[in-house]
Amino acid sequence: MRLIDLFGKEYERIRVEGFGSKYLPFMKLKNYLDENFPEKILIGKSFLGNDIYGLKIGTGKTKIMAWSQMHGNETTGTRCMLDVFSFLNLNNEWTEKLLKSVSFYFIPMLNPDGSTLYTRRNAAGIDLNRDFLQEASPEIKVLKSFVNKIKPDFLFNLHDQRTIFNVGGTNKPATLSFLAPSPDISRTETEPRIKAMTVINHIYKGLNEIIPGYLARFTDEFYSTSTGDNFMNAGYPIILFEAGHYPNDYQRNKVRKFHALAILLAVEKISLEETAEVGEYHQIPINDKKFLDIVLRNVLVNSNEAESLLDIGIYFEELLDVEAQEIIYCSRIEEIGDLSGFYGHLDIDKKGKIYLGKSSIFPKIGEKADFSVGNIHFEKGKFKD
Repeated sequence: MRLIDLFGKEYERIRVEGFGSKYLPFMKLKNYLDENFPEKILIGKSFLGNDIYGLKIGTGKTKIMAWSQMHGNETTGTRCMLDVFSFLNLNNEWTEKLLKSVSFYFIPMLNPDGSTLYTRRNAAGIDLNRDFLQEASPEIKVLKSFVNKIKPDFLFNLHDQRTIFNVGGTNKPATLSFLAPSPDISRTETEPRIKAMTVINHIYKGLNEIIPGYLARFTDEFYSTSTGDNFMNAGYPIILFEAGHYPNDYQRNKVRKFHALAILLAVEKISLEETAEVGEYHQIPINDKKFLDIVLRNVLVNSNEAESLLDIGIYFEELLDVEAQEIIYCSRIEEIGDLSGFYGHLDIDKKGKIYLGKSSIFPKIGEKADFSVGNIHFEKGKFKD
């Protein structure tokens, strides 16, 4: 049975329960690991002294290493990797063969402080993904030390991207995006980079059967301080995985499933040790930034002197409700005017309905949405649908 078919058949059974929320604080993950991974190893400490762990599955000679949550508020990679390990623990012909070919290492939650705070950066305010050279954060030192110790044949860098991204030239969100990072400013296609492109090509062909049109490729500008670019420059084939939005999936549980399959497809391809060929990599559409969470079109805004028929674009800002321990979505006015070049995850033509502001008479960019247009209502940033 093909991996795609086997995964589809087994996913509901192997999906790890209790991780449906985008918010994943350190202690919740630690409790799960304590109960389910007694063999985990402590590989370092965060800025605030929280544990950073390493997991391993498989006994093969080909070594793959993944890490998630360099950015603390990007949890899809961690949650999907728990599903990946659950799937790989199935006792069947496919998993047994794979685990004899590869040894798969995983750092769940490289940034435990940022994860609990639900922030991109670590507790000291450092973006770990731009700290490769300076090593100002203890977390990046832990990552580099573990890589140097394991010396993997492949690296997976797991991230989330915002809801603003679309598949270039289309009105579909970029549900998953991939990149074989550039090793230098010339974007040289070195042997390690071609290996990464080969694996991405395999992922793309497999996932395109499941979610055609929702897959994209990140732009490959060279960033001199970034993790992926520097690991590629050091000779490690590395793949950037970016989990994005899927319709009506703000908690990213559907995306989590697709992401887990993408990782398994990557592991499958690497285990085959075939000749590296770029294939369709360069034909994968590039990410664009043409989405807003809500677009209200043809809204009538008037004053005593004039009136304007305009569009209003809303972006959902994610905020941590500390007391409730959950993420709330604060609606902010992101753009006003002609939004014909943008798409909305919720896109409504209001056909001249009047803007009725509550905290201000007219819409203002950056403000919390606090207005009504017809049957659409916002109250101090909360969307009342």
